[in-house]
Amino acid sequence: PALREVIEEKPIAAQIPKSGNALVPGCGRGVDVFYLGNETRKAYGLDISPIAVQQCKDLQAEKGIPESQVTFFVDDFFKFEIPAGGFQLIYDYTFFCAINPELRPAWGRRMAELISKDGVLITLMFPLANHTDGPPFAVSEDAYHEQLDANFEVLLIDQCSSFKPREGKEKIGVWRRK
Repeated sequence: PALREVIEEKPIAAQIPKSGNALVPGCGRGVDVFYLGNETRKAYGLDISPIAVQQCKDLQAEKGIPESQVTFFVDDFFKFEIPAGGFQLIYDYTFFCAINPELRPAWGRRMAELISKDGVLITLMFPLANHTDGPPFAVSEDAYHEQLDANFEVLLIDQCSSFKPREGKEKIGVWRRK
């Protein structure tokens, strides 16, 4: 619900790119990839799990969604080849909390490489907590600022609609590439 809220309802919606390339790293079942892909914006779903990607491709075929709108692929987020023009939109739905905190600086650098100038990164910040084990590893607004402020301008950090078990434990962030 948080992504839909930012793109369709919040005042910031006008600043979200409506065309170009979008990426969802760690795309899982592909729900957000299907949502983002359309006639003007091609959405890429990236996952390290071949099983997850195959399930997404099967669902894509069932839904009859063309590859011109949605593409799923297996690869390493930190190493895959960036398409020409980069990405104008990336949605990090709990990918940040899934990686070891030692990799967060590399995550921030990679986001800066992937997103074209004036492109947008949307981050679902979860879990806003202070536990030390994981995944999911605890996150904070400061953790995102540490990795993004050098290359991104924060446009929004706000409460968001959450599933019941996550209420009060997540926020949505919107960042523009400098």
